[in-house]
Amino acid sequence: MMISRDSPEQPPQVVGLPFPMATTLRVIQWNIYMSCHIESIANFIMNSIGQGPTIVCLEEVKRYAYDTLGSLRNPTSSCFSLDLREPGGNEGDERKMGIAVFSFGLPIISPELLNRTVFPERTLSVLLHGVFGPIRVVAFHSLTGVGYRKAKASNFASVADYLQQHRTELDFLCFDANEPWHDDIDPTKLVFWPRGKTAGLIMGSEKVHDLSDSYVEHLRSTVHIDNARDPLTVSHITQGTPRRYDYIMHSRRWTVVNCSYPYAESIAASSDHSAVIADYELR
Repeated sequence: MMISRDSPEQPPQVVGLPFPMATTLRVIQWNIYMSCHIESIANFIMNSIGQGPTIVCLEEVKRYAYDTLGSLRNPTSSCFSLDLREPGGNEGDERKMGIAVFSFGLPIISPELLNRTVFPERTLSVLLHGVFGPIRVVAFHSLTGVGYRKAKASNFASVADYLQQHRTELDFLCFDANEPWHDDIDPTKLVFWPRGKTAGLIMGSEKVHDLSDSYVEHLRSTVHIDNARDPLTVSHITQGTPRRYDYIMHSRRWTVVNCSYPYAESIAASSDHSAVIADYELR
């Protein structure tokens, strides 16, 4: 089921959907890279889908990539931010990539953009339904400080406003932050780039929502934690420096049972970022 701006926002029937007795939800977050080999990306996604319902949030998705993924992999539902805000005739390639959400075993009820952000098409807020009840997922792709200077901070602030306004509705937040400069398991010790200080409203100790960093929560549930490691794991490399720029955050409604960054496999699939793959159970 493909969702467009013209689709009715009435909840679809959930009777007969796959995984009626599912207890685990998988969420995949991935900046697939705008110049990727889309068939390799599709194979990676299909090999990463769990045994139960799965939500896949993708950044840097072009129209061809979205159409190809939808036709090759037959998701239960999908939606694309460029269906909600098409690029104008005089806008360049920067406005021709967006956010896509594909769901397997869960129907999408309605998508919307975070319209107050600098590039709304690099955001998507999606309401799903199914065996777990309503699920709200927000995905976004941060602007870079190099290319957008002050706009990066303004964009983080606009995303934070949306998260604060909808904080009681949120289940998951999936994003490529292009932050932080220095990673840490303690959010009070995160260091952000000079043009990304408002990222602290989303990721740091001053966050305006109630979501938790899934990878950090997973580390805390394990026996051995290297608190001094920076980054905690690698999702992207900039100018030879490893960074953890890619995140899934989850609400208190969920317990994270596993969270991984398969960096080598993601790069082999033609992206320049690691996917983030996490499994959750309802509390």
